[in-house]
Amino acid sequence: MAHPVSVTLDVEDLRPSPDLPERAPLMTNRVLDLFADAGVRASVYVVADLAERHPEIVRRAAAEGHEIGLHGHEHVPLPVVGESAFADATRCARSLLQDLSGQPVPGYRAPMMSLVPSSSWAVPMLSDLGFAYSSSTLPAPSPLYGWPGLPRRPFRWSSGLIELPCPLVRVPMLDLPYLGGTYLRVLPDFVRRHGQRRAASEEVLWTYSHPWEFDTDEPYHVHEHIGAVASRVAWLRRGRMESRVRRLLSEPTAAPLVERVEALVVGSLPVVDYAQPSVLGRAARFANGRLRSD
Repeated sequence: MAHPVSVTLDVEDLRPSPDLPERAPLMTNRVLDLFADAGVRASVYVVADLAERHPEIVRRAAAEGHEIGLHGHEHVPLPVVGESAFADATRCARSLLQDLSGQPVPGYRAPMMSLVPSSSWAVPMLSDLGFAYSSSTLPAPSPLYGWPGLPRRPFRWSSGLIELPCPLVRVPMLDLPYLGGTYLRVLPDFVRRHGQRRAASEEVLWTYSHPWEFDTDEPYHVHEHIGAVASRVAWLRRGRMESRVRRLLSEPTAAPLVERVEALVVGSLPVVDYAQPSVLGRAARFANGRLRSD
């Protein structure tokens, strides 16, 4: 039996220049329309600089019953943001979203799931800033950002912050984040169904997408921080995304992530010391971060 999946959306503006047309508000409203048609409540993680320009996005999502989470002050990977700038920018960004939404903002998702060993300094800062949970790690080698060796079920960082790692499915020689983004667009749908059936009962499954993935009319440009190859991948099969998400939304879905966190028995979660990164094998060292441009 397939496990139900929580629905999440990462709202961001990836234009490399403000001279390009701004399409994020249009596409975000289109995805929120899909959620409304399906009667699904999602976790909507918003980049604060976009929310500042378009507060109506946050207000609409909150009014329709979605959880509002923070996707960073700007859409910049944590290792690029740096430790010295992170706390103040994140505090201001969270305050903005709370003011716009009229609700607490307990959840954080790092841009590009860039919570990795080199940015582990962010973990205690997120705890100190009052976040209850993060969904910012991919616990396997990744061509962009991954942290191999982390648990694949919810766990608690030694700072107290709860982490909901990106769900993975094992296929020959690879662990794939099958429930979201490029993988949801490109892989056959039976891979998603296989992953949901194979998931362990203690996993918290969540799917993720971005409004730009539904945008078949956006002209190609290179996204910052990921380079030309990964940017090309970001345009692959965008025409499939809406039908894939509609199909997923037609199946039983789970509550927003904040409610899944509230239902966890915190004392039963494994504890991970953020200051002690996992030791990577040769294959993981080779594969991890190969397409990053920073």
